Amino acid sequence: MSRSHHRANRRQRKKMHLGEFQELGFMVDAKLADGQDAAQRDSLLYRFLLEAVEANGLAFGGGMNSDFSGFVVSGKAYGKVEESHRELVRNWLESQGVLQQIQIGELRDAWYGWG
Repeated sequence: MSRSHHRANRRQRKKMHLGEFQELGFMVDAKLADGQDAAQRDSLLYRFLLEAVEANGLAFGGGMNSDFSGFVVSGKAYGKVEESHRELVRNWLESQGVLQQIQIGELRDAWYGWG
């Protein structure tokens, strides 16, 4: 289906997450420093979800083994993610001291353009 929304009515734009209903998000990637055991990885992920994600009205899809990777979006339907959220997540990850090669992607459409 075309992303063109100039002829779609409000209900259609909402259903298709277009126009004023577009949802943005950003990728997060990092490498976990050597020497971290499973309990330390779990603790880091748990604190990330509590302190950086949920505390700021965000949601995260992803996980962590030796790499930390996922996508961050708003925690509420049709919510907005902004540059300030990217910086907040970047600052939190950098402050932990156990992640390397931290990459925070640009804001992008959370529903379209993945192919």
